[in-house]
Amino acid sequence: MKRKNIQNSNGITISDSIVMSVKQKHPSMRKLFSVVITLIGMLSVIMAFLGMFHFRYEKSTVVTAFICFAALHILVAVRGQKLLGVYFISVLSFLFLAYRKSATLVMGFKFVYNIIYKSAFTSKINYYKGLKSALEVSSVTTLFVFYIWLLAIVICYFTICRPNPVLPLMVTFPLLEIGMYNGIKMPVFWGILCIAYWLAILAMSTIDVGEYSGGQSGFVRKNNLFFPKRHMKLKVTERCGMFIITSVMLLAALSYGYLKVTHYKRSDSINEKRRNITEAVEDFSIDNLGESLANLSNAFGFNLDYENHKLGNLDHVRYKNITDLTVTLEKPVYGAIYLKDDTCSVYRDNEWFKLPSSNYKSKVFDDFNDYKMHPQCFPATMFRCLIQDDDENTIWIKNSPRKKKHVYVPYGIEDFGKLKYENDTNVIPDGEKKGESSYKFVNINTDAFKELFNMQYDLKQSIGDLPVVIGSSQSTPDVSMRSVFSASSITDPKWRDKILKYCTENDLISYDDYFTFDNSSFDFIYVDPSYLYEHGEVVMTKLMQESYRDFVYQNYLDVPDTAEMEEVRQAYSDIIDREHGNTAHDVFSVLDDIRIRISATSTYSLEPGKLPSGKDFVNWFLLENHKGYCTSYASSGVLLARMAGIPARYATGYIISENDLKSGKKNKDNTLTVEVKDNRSHAWAEIYIEGLGWIPYEFTAGYTSGEITTEPTQPTTAVSTSASDISTTTTSGSSTANNSNTSAVSRTTVTTTVLSTVTSIAGNGGKGIKIHIPKFVRNLFILILFAALLVMFVRARRAIILKIRDKHLTTGEPETRIRYMYSYAEKLLSEMNMQSENGNFKQFASEVEKWYGDIAFEKGSFDLLTDVALRSAFNSTKPSSDELKKCEKMLSSLSASLFKKSSRFDKFRLMYLNVLVKGDQYEDR
Repeated sequence: MKRKNIQNSNGITISDSIVMSVKQKHPSMRKLFSVVITLIGMLSVIMAFLGMFHFRYEKSTVVTAFICFAALHILVAVRGQKLLGVYFISVLSFLFLAYRKSATLVMGFKFVYNIIYKSAFTSKINYYKGLKSALEVSSVTTLFVFYIWLLAIVICYFTICRPNPVLPLMVTFPLLEIGMYNGIKMPVFWGILCIAYWLAILAMSTIDVGEYSGGQSGFVRKNNLFFPKRHMKLKVTERCGMFIITSVMLLAALSYGYLKVTHYKRSDSINEKRRNITEAVEDFSIDNLGESLANLSNAFGFNLDYENHKLGNLDHVRYKNITDLTVTLEKPVYGAIYLKDDTCSVYRDNEWFKLPSSNYKSKVFDDFNDYKMHPQCFPATMFRCLIQDDDENTIWIKNSPRKKKHVYVPYGIEDFGKLKYENDTNVIPDGEKKGESSYKFVNINTDAFKELFNMQYDLKQSIGDLPVVIGSSQSTPDVSMRSVFSASSITDPKWRDKILKYCTENDLISYDDYFTFDNSSFDFIYVDPSYLYEHGEVVMTKLMQESYRDFVYQNYLDVPDTAEMEEVRQAYSDIIDREHGNTAHDVFSVLDDIRIRISATSTYSLEPGKLPSGKDFVNWFLLENHKGYCTSYASSGVLLARMAGIPARYATGYIISENDLKSGKKNKDNTLTVEVKDNRSHAWAEIYIEGLGWIPYEFTAGYTSGEITTEPTQPTTAVSTSASDISTTTTSGSSTANNSNTSAVSRTTVTTTVLSTVTSIAGNGGKGIKIHIPKFVRNLFILILFAALLVMFVRARRAIILKIRDKHLTTGEPETRIRYMYSYAEKLLSEMNMQSENGNFKQFASEVEKWYGDIAFEKGSFDLLTDVALRSAFNSTKPSSDELKKCEKMLSSLSASLFKKSSRFDKFRLMYLNVLVKGDQYEDR
């Protein structure tokens, strides 16, 4: 066909090309292709999900539901407008029956999530407990049937009727990502087929080759050539979808063959990262925003260090079994090793804080700095004094990258000149490489101290009430617990000068250079003066302790003055109100009784649940929930010890048990290396023992020096005959009292358990099963529900407005109808920047005809509408039916023109916000 080119004087050439349309020779395959793509989408997502997990359900019922729902909704979608009412009925039926079966669906979800949880975290423990296994098959089957129904509604409509990837992706992707996030292997074929469906539906919604708006005049410019717009439509969306699916599957087959040949396997690090991201997302909480953001950033590989000591903000704890520290010991040690990271002293609003800096403005801390003797070193000095052993040990600690900013210190360290001290709490190595540290130390733990204590206690029992002398051959010495010393007799000149200066500055000199101090390390152990003269550091330590003791009792006995704490005090009054001294024997007797009572009434669990709003954490753990892990036990133990008059504080870090040390790697130089996993992170209590200093004390059930278990424990029902395991004497001093204590604990255990059960059932409406949905799933469901309600509201509003407008335009008196018509025309023209001014209707009509006549509507039709409206308003002339029809036609053309020339956003605004056009009726024009 020849093309006629016309060139004007301006150099612009107008080319008049002819467009032809021809009849297709082959039958259309569009409907068949769309049905095939729909079936691929439904089948792939179901098979991919079922292939990742092993559920118990009725397969025949699920297969039947798939066939029936798929066939029904495909048939309705293929028929188009004629049967779309069936779609509406199906959606309403789905919502109604889902509401009626909500209890069964919730139970089915809980069974399904238990399987997913155990597969994802390799656990044998169900996330939802108390479910009846007899109901598993029926409830899971019901859940799957309803999901298939929902899948058919969404995929069939948005693949066949109106291709759009948004809702199909929303109902398919989360289902598969549950497994992928947790590192569960997906069936390769079905997974790739599902991805191919997503790409196909995306292409079908965006690719429309050769389709133009149609019906509009205008030109398309190419360089200086202008061509009239063609009106040919060439719909190939379904063919493109099939082409994409075929291409993706072919590419997947080639890739799979290559991977098989090269034996490629996805690394464990990728699986671990996906699982970390999942856990961080599920644990995200606005209440714990800082830590949640830190966990999320760390999961994606960005190290954001954040830590606080807020209690009860997590409903569970998960360990990843990754190495946090690598510890090397010069020689084996006895008992567990505690590596402290932080120490807190103030309990307020369910959180632990450090002591205010103002509390440390005491002269004793100036003395610590001046004389290079700090409370952190007291235990090592005194323990060496008691065991009369100068054997040293060395520990090297290397942090993992994610713990690089932390410093971990063992108890019993010795000051060798490269340490900085943070008041009386923490120690910071000076000059060490960041993330690496080493210390000279004597391993201090409760069991090691008790063993020494038992030996001395047995010796005391054999010689009577006289004190045991350390460093002397005397068996029954005649000595006083408070001794007189001469500073000049100290053999070490460094310590001699320091001791003399300290005693002089603090007015401890009685005459000449003599001073007195308590020579007992504990209530019955007396150190031989000759040993003290040779070890001036012990004398200095004991002098410092006498000054430091006042600070300890002033700052480490505080308990919040609240009703919740008073309830705890009353519940444990038989232990904490018992008269006792400050000797080691008395302190351990009380602490052991507290530990036994907590173990008797509580269960160690990594899933204790989140602290209810308005509750006190310690009160909730001890008197209501009775479930918790180390933070619960340590916090409760510290506060109960303080109530009993024993100075205590809260410490965090890591614990290494004897079993961990035994399984360590023996090196060629006879050192021992232990990899400390994240499940050894821990919280414990620090107890102040007069004459020794701060030592760790373990309140957590299942934690001993020999072994550590993070599995759930059961409350103990028996009380040992010796609360502290120090001697064969009973806790209360007599067998009668001990039996009384045992009965009291047993009664408390039974009563507490019954009350806890009754409270749990009552709080759940008597159903006995508490519904708990993971926060991530709950938030996603709320978001989807909100979006659905918003869409329903917008569509309902639009339908009501359109119905009212159609009623006004098509029914009623002619005068009323023409008035509404003109008002509607003014609104449409206003969107096209045409507005009448000063009430000059005829001039406005002339301007509208000039710009849009024969473009947006038939020429002269708006003049007609204006004339009819004016006659009706001022001459009381009724419009004829023929005039009304022409005006209706003009409005329809005007609204269609406005819609087709608008951008996508304006189309949405005109259809759903302003509700000026119908939109859907113009699609095929």
